[in-house]
Amino acid sequence: MNDTLTSDAFYPPTVKPPDQAQSPWRFFSRFVRNPLRAIPLSVYTEPVVSYGKKRPLVTWVTDPELIERILLKDAAQFPKTALDRRVLTPILGDGILTAEGESWRWQRKLASPMFRYAELLSHVPTMVNATEELVADWTSRGAAFSTDIEEAMTDVTFSVIARTILAGIDESEAKAVKRSTRTYLDRISWEVAAAMLRWPEARWHPGKGSMRSAAMEVRGIVQRLLDQRRTAPGGSDLVARMIASRHPDTGQPMTDGETIDNLATFLFAGHETTAKALTWSLYLLARAPDWQDRLRDEVRSAVKVQHVAAGTLERLPLTTRVLKESMRLYPPAPVMTRHSVDEFDLAGTRLPKSSLIVIPIFVLHRHRRLWPDPDRFEPDRFLPENEAKIPRTQFMPFGYGPRVCIGSSFAMIEATAILATLLQSVRFGWDGRHEPEPVSRVTLRPKGGMPLIVKPL
Repeated sequence: MNDTLTSDAFYPPTVKPPDQAQSPWRFFSRFVRNPLRAIPLSVYTEPVVSYGKKRPLVTWVTDPELIERILLKDAAQFPKTALDRRVLTPILGDGILTAEGESWRWQRKLASPMFRYAELLSHVPTMVNATEELVADWTSRGAAFSTDIEEAMTDVTFSVIARTILAGIDESEAKAVKRSTRTYLDRISWEVAAAMLRWPEARWHPGKGSMRSAAMEVRGIVQRLLDQRRTAPGGSDLVARMIASRHPDTGQPMTDGETIDNLATFLFAGHETTAKALTWSLYLLARAPDWQDRLRDEVRSAVKVQHVAAGTLERLPLTTRVLKESMRLYPPAPVMTRHSVDEFDLAGTRLPKSSLIVIPIFVLHRHRRLWPDPDRFEPDRFLPENEAKIPRTQFMPFGYGPRVCIGSSFAMIEATAILATLLQSVRFGWDGRHEPEPVSRVTLRPKGGMPLIVKPL
């Protein structure tokens, strides 16, 4: 196959949906291998599609106006699901990602100051330094070589988290957290399927034991980090702020359990999503080398000194467009779920209370009625005059509404700084063989990893 494929003709790998709804056995068989494979073609063309006859097992919603209703206008009627909590609580507890009500509001308010834009920009040198360490290792090899970019991006984004909002994790603990997180996510579709079928939580399924062990290891490492910081207080990162925090009504500090829940959440979510956004972006640039050249030229023009700096980012509109198009085609978090508190009508479909509603962001971003030529890689969709016409609930890589990802600005700043730093010194090429299937495992990972050719400039 030709490695000079241009973006004008580039349709990157996707998931082929079944032409029609599958039997329950085939549905769950496809779901466990890759939940995206179980979504029928009709979800890519219709605003609302339900699966199941007497009582819908799942209802997929892809209409932007309905999504706005679910996530914003009537958000209290459509809270996060028991499925979410069942799947994520073993590793994340009742942290900001899984909590509801007053508990969630307090945790969100506590963490918000760390994600003010000006404070985030102060982390750019750390992001650049972590990336330059990776580049130095690559360039020391002298010649082109193949490497797993997914693993490399996971390492560099984890390094950023460990040096900024969660300072204090050493190298061996970092490796253990990354390994255990991977183990937990590898089997997570089994737990999701079990929750959809309403199996008891104690019921065995493949990978149940390894998930439990992985969650215990991650939480144990976070506990040791917390114990260490309690004996040596100080600093201004998230750990220090949580230790010092007090509930606004009771004046009580966070319990160890509450603190561990939130630290585990930020440790997990703070690197996984950005790593996947960068992994898919580099794949697209390797397959569309003309775009890679344009981005490299933009970076060289924008960098006024040797290193990418906070002020560089605003001079990288082309790089930003490529990142957005990458997250359209490959959203780091490909699915959101909600459930209905009461019986309700959705676009003429009457659904009972406690219905499972899935907003398949991967499908929303490729919906035939919403996007022209939706499977094509075309960053100019996000030129300012084009992006202004896109409803906010049509493109939502970080979610929407009150529970929009608190780290969205951190992720965009980090991804831009890392990508720009990489392109200064390295060229990425396709190996001519691997066309990765996007697989939903809470985040969107490439099946078989992401082997790319790295060539120092």
